[in-house]
Amino acid sequence: MSDSFHSDFAGAITSGDTASIEPWLTTPSGLRRMAVYRNNVVHGVIEVLRAAYPAVDRLVGANFFAPLAKAYWQAFPPVQPSMSQYGEGFAAFIDGYAPAAELVYLGDVARLDRAWLEAHHAADAPFLDPGQIAQLAPEALPLLAPGLHPSVSLLSSAWPAYAIWSSNRGDAEPIQIKLRPEASFAMVWRHRGEVQHRALTPGDHAFLVALAHRQSLQDAAGAALKIDHAHDAAAMFGEALANSILGGSRP
Repeated sequence: MSDSFHSDFAGAITSGDTASIEPWLTTPSGLRRMAVYRNNVVHGVIEVLRAAYPAVDRLVGANFFAPLAKAYWQAFPPVQPSMSQYGEGFAAFIDGYAPAAELVYLGDVARLDRAWLEAHHAADAPFLDPGQIAQLAPEALPLLAPGLHPSVSLLSSAWPAYAIWSSNRGDAEPIQIKLRPEASFAMVWRHRGEVQHRALTPGDHAFLVALAHRQSLQDAAGAALKIDHAHDAAAMFGEALANSILGGSRP
């Protein structure tokens, strides 16, 4: 068997052009089986992406989603044996996908779908808990730089992407949203084994972004105040602490 057979076969599956492997498909039945196999692969990839991006699928419908998913697969075929997390670049692909050009919010909705998937699959890791805080001297707390738990994703959009996404996720009833440029912020994470999500204020987002960059609580509070002069960093810290959002260390 030719050394290039496997790469030629993979290329034929992705492109649909069987010319390079036709010497191996010496009978009409071989060509038919190849076509059936390719159709099964395409269908499988579409279903994997449909499961990973349910809000995108619900927004655009099956007749739009299928060619979108197929185009992504042809441009970025999977390189890992497991398909459970396939589609890492799907949101960026949507941003440049011409048929979706008028759906200006769709890439950011896909990013939220992706954040949900990554939170679900994120490795178990320690998180900061109130008991650890109680052991700190009062003067040490402002200097604490806990970072964020690995399951946390922070997202920002120039559109009301979170409202669109949250009303098109799972069994939620879609709501009418006036589409206009409007900055929105959200967080997705896992708490007690369940993926959680919520909208953020601009100040909350700035506070958590600073922590994500390993800045201290004091500096994160300052970053939030630059965005919102009335931001309550203590309240955001308390919520983050209670919801396993902050990174911790093993005892």
